[in-house]
Amino acid sequence: MYHSQLPWVELYRALLDLSDADGDAYPTLLQPWLAREADEARWPLEFAWRTQQDWTAASSEDLCRLYAMFRVTSLLLLRFQQSRADAATDDADAEDYAGPPITAEGFLAFHEALGLRVPRTPAYHPFFHEIVAVETRSDAAANVAVIEARWPALMLGNLLYLRAGCVVAAGAQHVIKSVAEHSTLYWTFRRRDRPCRDLSHGWGSNSQWSTALRRDYLTPAAYHYNVDAGNPLPSPGTTADAVLMHELLRHRGLVRTVADDSDLFPYDYTFVEPIAVVEG
Repeated sequence: MYHSQLPWVELYRALLDLSDADGDAYPTLLQPWLAREADEARWPLEFAWRTQQDWTAASSEDLCRLYAMFRVTSLLLLRFQQSRADAATDDADAEDYAGPPITAEGFLAFHEALGLRVPRTPAYHPFFHEIVAVETRSDAAANVAVIEARWPALMLGNLLYLRAGCVVAAGAQHVIKSVAEHSTLYWTFRRRDRPCRDLSHGWGSNSQWSTALRRDYLTPAAYHYNVDAGNPLPSPGTTADAVLMHELLRHRGLVRTVADDSDLFPYDYTFVEPIAVVEG
């Protein structure tokens, strides 16, 4: 663990100890933290400015620091997710911890204080939108459309920090409900609504923080996925594995491919998608 991660790790642990009886996390814990850790609260924007033109300017410490910051976000997000235990009480792995108490307004205010912003997004695109629930259209060819947002997308400069959690309507050619709602979500530490995995899993209490945040960047010409990985993604038409990895890299989980996704390893791939490509 880097020393620079400690403010985020301490905030994460304090949030874990917060109960509903303690009151809303924003005035109770987050606002005081922002005032006390003013230098750290300014750091995300400083990082964005420093790396805006050159993504490789980010150090390993920067990426782990971002990861620690995102662990706080992931914990706060739990309040906006439905537990799998609510729908499947016999699911031994279901996450029934509701997360620290926070309102949607407090969630947004905290992240805006860190320099993040809600972007204007297309009607639907996996770069910006995470599918959390699906209404299947009778027309199997019907394109994916967002019908409800459970939480907003957030950007830090041109870095996508958080995808919006969305209920979508779609035809089965594009999204299969049973797959999209229950597949393992990669590059994700903790969720209530589905299985998840990231590279911190399996490590000890200190070692797990030596994990880099996945970085996706938006430019005028393209969506850049997982830019710190070393292997360009093969064309999805080349092999069955390439099809699977293409879906995982863009959606971070499977949305239409039926496969055992419990122990895959998509972390080494990067991909550039021209914005001119029409979603289908």
